[in-house]
Amino acid sequence: MALTNTFVLQVKHSGAPAGDKHADGGGMYLLVSGRGKYWRMDYRFAAKRNTLAMGTYPEVSLKKARDRREAAREQLADGIDPSAAKKEAKASSAAAAANTFEMVGRAWLTKSAGERMASTHGKVTTWLEKDVFPHIGKMPISAIGSRDVLAALKHMEARGALDSLQRVKQVCGQVFRYAGGQCIEVSLRSDG
Repeated sequence: MALTNTFVLQVKHSGAPAGDKHADGGGMYLLVSGRGKYWRMDYRFAAKRNTLAMGTYPEVSLKKARDRREAAREQLADGIDPSAAKKEAKASSAAAAANTFEMVGRAWLTKSAGERMASTHGKVTTWLEKDVFPHIGKMPISAIGSRDVLAALKHMEARGALDSLQRVKQVCGQVFRYAGGQCIEVSLRSDG
């Protein structure tokens, strides 16, 4: 029998040490323990039984849990282990978050410090710290588009730092190339 919103809201833990399982169908169930209510899905992949954690109630509603179950079943139909796919997505998300523009920019500054005079290196560092990092420094470098860089440079333009504008644009391009991404071409227009 499928679960209902009212049942999920009102069900209490019976005191069983392993918790209480309430099936919804398709391998999904609500595990009710003394610590909370957890959405789980049992499935078989490569002849092994696995369990997929799909969130906790009430953060994940019954409808959202069912949507996640259907997405997992589609992955299984495509020959993909939902648990492994979830771990991979989490790892790539963490990697993207760890590769912020500021982190990559600082690594580039350190690596390329010997290629320029100390005074020039200080100037480039100041440009990044003052004009670029406050605007796009916390963003994952893979998520930054030319509009983001342009917005950061527009702040310099508004401040009247037109002498440095082109050089800062080039520095941003060098940081992107260092990151292994493509250099973002930014076209600056004063009328924009």
